[in-house]
Amino acid sequence: MPILGNKLLNLIDADKDARPYQIVGNALLERIRAGEFRASGKLPPERELAEAYDVGRAVIRDALVMLEVKGLIQSRQGSGIYITLKAYDSQPAVSSGKMAPAGGPLELLSARQLIESQIARQAAIHATETDIQRIEDAFALHNTAPDTQPRDELDRAFHIAIALATQNPELAVVVAQLWERRQHHTFWTGHNIRLNTFQHCERWAEDHHRIVEGIRRHDGDAAYVAMWQHIENVKQFFMGNATPQADRRGMKRK
Repeated sequence: MPILGNKLLNLIDADKDARPYQIVGNALLERIRAGEFRASGKLPPERELAEAYDVGRAVIRDALVMLEVKGLIQSRQGSGIYITLKAYDSQPAVSSGKMAPAGGPLELLSARQLIESQIARQAAIHATETDIQRIEDAFALHNTAPDTQPRDELDRAFHIAIALATQNPELAVVVAQLWERRQHHTFWTGHNIRLNTFQHCERWAEDHHRIVEGIRRHDGDAAYVAMWQHIENVKQFFMGNATPQADRRGMKRK
């Protein structure tokens, strides 16, 4: 195992509440502030980082998103991951402090439905070509992940990529926090396997495709409706409805 991988395991043992991507992100920030990458001004490629920390690339992507939403790095398609000046003066990007217990699963999903539907609308309006490519890449990774690979982190990365496309990094932080609250809810740990069976993964892939299409066409109304219906489908899944019907109550075009 690489030396950094051993160090990562030690950090995880020291902080049981932190998730691997948070630990990798903060470890990268420590290396940035120590001047390790100052000569090039950018981070190594994802593949090299994954090998160095002995983790999957999904963990690296989430760690990079964590730093990007804080304005500490900037991804440039075809060029690399550049370090911003802010990174050299910043404090660690994420604290693993305790958060208040999450509400019930339907309350959490309803909150996501209200917030992320509007985020999808704004993403469709403001997304650049680079943003759209990031969203499409996240969609493809989630859609083609082997059954042995946990899809939850890939799903999270897809939704955060949409939030980043709004050009408002605070919205990406909000989405990340909503997902973090989900991860700390005991209900989800018992249902993730069923949620990610092949049958349901096909359904989520269709939902995600509609969201991507709306954003790609810069159609805010279509992206809003697609995101609303996607989360409605998840809600119906948890209520035991195998063939959810569209809930149009929150889907008015505004």
